[in-house]
Amino acid sequence: MSRPRYRLLALDVDGTLLNARRELSPAVKAAVARAAAAGIRPVVCTGRRYRRAWPIAKELGIDAPVVCNSGAIVKEPADDSTLWRADLPPDLTVGLLELFAEHGQPVVAYNDRGHDEPDFRVSRYPSGLLPFDDYVQRNLEHAEVGGDWTAGAFFHVCAVGALGEMIAFERHVRERFGGRVRTFVQRSSAYLGTMCEVLRADAGKWSAVLHVADAWGVPPEEICAIGDDVNDIPMLQGAGLGVAMAHAPDEVLAAADLIAPAGDDGLAAFIKEHLLPDLGPK
Repeated sequence: MSRPRYRLLALDVDGTLLNARRELSPAVKAAVARAAAAGIRPVVCTGRRYRRAWPIAKELGIDAPVVCNSGAIVKEPADDSTLWRADLPPDLTVGLLELFAEHGQPVVAYNDRGHDEPDFRVSRYPSGLLPFDDYVQRNLEHAEVGGDWTAGAFFHVCAVGALGEMIAFERHVRERFGGRVRTFVQRSSAYLGTMCEVLRADAGKWSAVLHVADAWGVPPEEICAIGDDVNDIPMLQGAGLGVAMAHAPDEVLAAADLIAPAGDDGLAAFIKEHLLPDLGPK
């Protein structure tokens, strides 16, 4: 069999690898495994914490590094090693912690640890702030409280509060630190509050995928990226082939070169038809 045209397959998790029920279907699992066997190495890309991304990578049953924490870190699930991390510069870290304190926002800072270790720490708990305390309480077994906040590297910090409060806090972060940071405000239905996340300006799924690709000697034109949300747009536009899932928002569809079929196994059908057509049915 000839070498595949694409040698790296960047895969979003929720809505792409996983269906609407957050399940990895047998057909999708098999298709990704066949791509890997054919020389198209998969990279799992997600905004999730590593602890929550690790089981998905393991369920795939193949060697698949994980871009997690919204692209701030790349981990190797086989041994929990770190392949790349977008550390915040020390002076920026100090400035951010001061800004959180000025606005009365307790800090959530994510740790670079193994998948079964505490994966975030908070400056205080309980804080008396309902949205923040709800987030911590629901994840308390994976949290550390307090500790030395002057040592170690920071790569992903966030505040948790009401939507309007977090929009205002994001504005304060941008006004003070400008192009040095990347921020976004998002809410999960699992929690009462909304999160304002802060990363290094160059952190993101696509930049993290490029670090992996460079280590593997894969140029951008030999990357196929597949996703379904607006934070996937940079990698859809930057990859040699950008693919949007059929249910993606219009702006994501517009950024893609191709659109995968609808349905739970749409990703599997796309891989079979466009990436591995010479392998035949199986």
